[in-house]
Amino acid sequence: MDMTAFSLLDRRRMLGSLVGALALGVSGLAPGAQPLVSPRCRVILDNDFAGDPDGLFQAAHHLLSPSVDVRLIVGSHLHKVESLGSSGEQATNAASKVRQMLLLMPGARRPPVLAGAEQALASATGVAPTAAAQAIIAEAMRGDTDLPLYYCAGAGLTDLATAWLLEPRIGRRLTLVWIGGPEYADLAPPPPGPHEAEYNLTIDLLATQLIFNRSDFEIWQVPRSSYRQMLVSFAALQAQVRTTGPLGVFLVDCLEDVMRKLRAAPPPYDKGLGEAYVLGDSPLVTLTALQSPFQPEASSSRYVLRPRPTVTAAGEYAKSGGHRSIRVYTQIDARLTFEDLYAKLAAAGR
Repeated sequence: MDMTAFSLLDRRRMLGSLVGALALGVSGLAPGAQPLVSPRCRVILDNDFAGDPDGLFQAAHHLLSPSVDVRLIVGSHLHKVESLGSSGEQATNAASKVRQMLLLMPGARRPPVLAGAEQALASATGVAPTAAAQAIIAEAMRGDTDLPLYYCAGAGLTDLATAWLLEPRIGRRLTLVWIGGPEYADLAPPPPGPHEAEYNLTIDLLATQLIFNRSDFEIWQVPRSSYRQMLVSFAALQAQVRTTGPLGVFLVDCLEDVMRKLRAAPPPYDKGLGEAYVLGDSPLVTLTALQSPFQPEASSSRYVLRPRPTVTAAGEYAKSGGHRSIRVYTQIDARLTFEDLYAKLAAAGR
C-alpha cells in the first residue's frame, strides 16, 4: 500500500485551491453539494464485540467518522473459557451485538457484519475457508480503488491469519492496526504485580505468531502500555455519552452490564472497577479516522519504528533476524480521540 506523504508542492497546490475557492465566495456548502469530508481510507473492523464493550465504542466511533469507509465488520471470538462470554458462539454473539447497535444508528452506513471463527487456529495447515476470511480477501484484493485499506483489530487475529493463510497476497495490500501485545521493556515498564500474558495476544497465540513471525503485513501496534492510556471517567461517560440519545444509552448500558458481571468475579474485581475505564480499542479510530490533513499520519500520537520481533510460545518478544519493521505506538492522543467521540455522538443524537 502506498503510504507516501504529500510533498510540499502538493500542500501548496491544495492550499492554493482552497484559497482560490474562498476568494470566489465558495466558503460553504449548497444543498446537494459535495460534503467537505469524504473517505480517505477503507477500514475493516475486527473485534470481540460480545466481550469488553470498548470495541462497541470504537465501532460506533468509526461508523460516525466520514473520513473512513467501513467496508466490513467481523465479530470475533474470545478465549475458550471467558467470564464475559464462555459459550461456543462468541463470534456469533459479537456479530449480533453489532447488528443490535446498528439499529440505533439510522443515519450510519450499513457495512456487512459477519461472525468470524468461533475458536483459535489449531494449525497453520489445512485451514478451512470461512465467510469472514473470504470477505477479507475480497476487500483486500480489490482493483477498483486506490484508497488504502486498514485492518483494525481490537482482539485476537484469528480471522486475519486465516485469510492470509488462504491468500498470502493480501499481506502487501493492507495495513494491520492492532490493539495487543505486551509492553516493550525498553519503551515502557511492565505493570506492577505478577507477570501476566497480554490478553489479546493470547486469544489466539498461533494467529499472532503467524502474523508477526511469517507474514509481510505492515503492522501498526498499540501494545498494552499504550492502550491502557485510554482512560475515561465513568462520570464523563454518563455526562457525555449516555445523554446523547439511544446509541449513547446502549453503549453505557453495555459497560454497566460488564461492571455488574465483574462484581461477581474473584478479587480484586469483586470490589468494582473504580470510576475510570479503559476504552482501549479507541486508538483504532485515532490512527485511521483522525489522521492529519496532509499525510496519512496520526501526528499528535507518538510511535517508534523498530525491527519486528518474533512472538514466542510464551507470548513474549524475541529478537528476529529478519529485516521487517513494525510501528509501535507509545502514546495516543486521548484528548483528540474522546472529544471527537463525544461530539459525533452528540451530533448523531440530534
